[in-house]
Amino acid sequence: MVAKEKHKPYKAPMFCTRIPVFLLLILLLPGLPPVHASSRPTYTIGVRAISPPFSFLSIQDGQQIIRGYTIDEWLMIGKIIQADIKFVQIPDLNKRKELLKNGKIHFISHGTQKLADELGYTFIPVNYSLKQHLYVHKGCTSVTCLKDLHNKRVIIMQGVDYESSMRSLRKSINVPSCLEALNMLNRGVVDVFIAPSEKEADYIIADQEFKNVLKKGMPLKEIPLGIMVPPNTPDLTQKLEKAVEDLKKNGSLEQLREKWFGRSITETFRLGRYIRHLLFVLVGLATFLMLAMAWSFLLRRKVAKVTKDLQRTEQRYRVLIESSPDMIFLVNKEGRILHANKQACVMLALAAGHDNLRLDQILVQGEVPAMASFLCHVFSEGYGKHEFTLQSLSGNKVLAEIAGQLIQEEQTEALGCLFARDVSERNKMEEDLIQSERLAIIGKMAASVAHEINNPLSIIQANAEELLYADDLSEDLREGLSAILRNAERAGEITGGVLAQAAPKAQCKERINVLDLLEESVMLVGPKAKKDTIRINVSDDPLFIYGDIRSLQQVFMNLLFNAIENMDPGKEITLSADKTGSGENSTIQIVVRDQGKGIARENLRQIFEPFFTSRKGGFGLGLFITRRMVERNNGLIYAESEPDRGTSIILEFPAV
Repeated sequence: MVAKEKHKPYKAPMFCTRIPVFLLLILLLPGLPPVHASSRPTYTIGVRAISPPFSFLSIQDGQQIIRGYTIDEWLMIGKIIQADIKFVQIPDLNKRKELLKNGKIHFISHGTQKLADELGYTFIPVNYSLKQHLYVHKGCTSVTCLKDLHNKRVIIMQGVDYESSMRSLRKSINVPSCLEALNMLNRGVVDVFIAPSEKEADYIIADQEFKNVLKKGMPLKEIPLGIMVPPNTPDLTQKLEKAVEDLKKNGSLEQLREKWFGRSITETFRLGRYIRHLLFVLVGLATFLMLAMAWSFLLRRKVAKVTKDLQRTEQRYRVLIESSPDMIFLVNKEGRILHANKQACVMLALAAGHDNLRLDQILVQGEVPAMASFLCHVFSEGYGKHEFTLQSLSGNKVLAEIAGQLIQEEQTEALGCLFARDVSERNKMEEDLIQSERLAIIGKMAASVAHEINNPLSIIQANAEELLYADDLSEDLREGLSAILRNAERAGEITGGVLAQAAPKAQCKERINVLDLLEESVMLVGPKAKKDTIRINVSDDPLFIYGDIRSLQQVFMNLLFNAIENMDPGKEITLSADKTGSGENSTIQIVVRDQGKGIARENLRQIFEPFFTSRKGGFGLGLFITRRMVERNNGLIYAESEPDRGTSIILEFPAV
């Protein structure tokens, strides 16, 4: 009610005073000068509507309009200088100079200092630059800079201020728009596009989702942009300079760039308004870091102790495995060797890094299937044992007894641990023991046989002696009877030697002339050597050795008999002797060389072993006994032979 009472007194006077003023204005209006609808100037700006995000066509409310960074920038400038801005499309950059000269446009959306100087315009920088950059097709991986463009298909834009080296490329293609150039690059029509604007190219690639385009290298060139003001317009130039400066100061240009180009990740963060909150956060972080560091220190100490204990335990097991005299392998189910100890590496000549090595690579070829079955048994039953012949990478063979044990842990691959022991020496000792037992039995049998043979030999010897005293014997017959007598005596000595094996006695060693020894041995061979030629070649200087003459005669008789039996009739046997070395190290070397069939290389090491023979019906004891006799006389015997080239048996004795 009070409000109404106060309002009523003022209503009538106000209405009364307004009527005379209104009437006065009506009377004065006919005398005033005419007023135009708008006194603001209008400026025409030339833009390329195919250069997003600077300027591009867009549909809004069913109408096609031009949008972009350039449009918003000029509208803000027009608002400051109180002018209307009109935009005209320029389809070709080469025509912008002509349009400016003809007055069809007042300004170009953005120009360069070089273009302004050419036209005599004033250049007002807007603190923004175009960056030229290389874009390549993803299949072109060899281009990173301009030097790599030789023989490449390059596309450039018309009307762009490129360097002369870029414009002179032989395989270059000119197109009017960045979109067309990037589309051709994405389809692989060209290899390289030299984009005049990095921002424009990046915007189009993201908008069009070009998957085959890659951005390479650093920016090639940076061109500052600005507003070009026609000459002889100082007032307009001053207004535009002031407008651009105001937009810079109030941050409008920066906001505009954020709108169209995004915020820079290097923008300085303003701490002023958040300093208090940041202090609380920093204090909390510092406290947390101190607690974390203390916990980390304690944890590291505990981890270090546990790690040290584990390393010590691991080292003990490693030393135990590496120092084992047996070979130890860790393998998987496929037979791939994951680890081999030092002994295995030495015996099998494995390199330090034996990755991807398999068991079948260190086995002789014939035992690969057996190893596969053995591994299956180990991984299925948990344990296995078998003998295999391993072959080192250098070719040496090792007979090994392998015991396998399954190692199975939860959530880990099942592995097998193989322990391989070299049993070559053990097997050889077993074979030697068996051979010794066989020889002992044969010795007893030989002694029994020798005892029984002595009686017939005595009769043969007695009859041969009686016949020799007959008067009417021819020379050939007498020589034959002498040979029978000598060999009967020799046979008696041999059987006596066999019998003496049960109760051996010392040999009768003496200084022996080598030439006499060889001649007597040939004579003892007798008629059996008539069909072959036996030659003796001994140096002129007398050669002497020390030994038992009877056993040495037996040695050479055995060698001569072997040579005769392995030669065809008419072949030659050579006995040669010579002295090698000097002083205490001098040696007498005697060689029995025949022209027989020879001995295979793989049998040379076995011919002196018991029961080895290549002759049908042989016992394999002749050369074994011969070797034992040579060794008892401090000698050495070995053979050299090639198939079909004869055999040489070499004997070496210390010279006296």
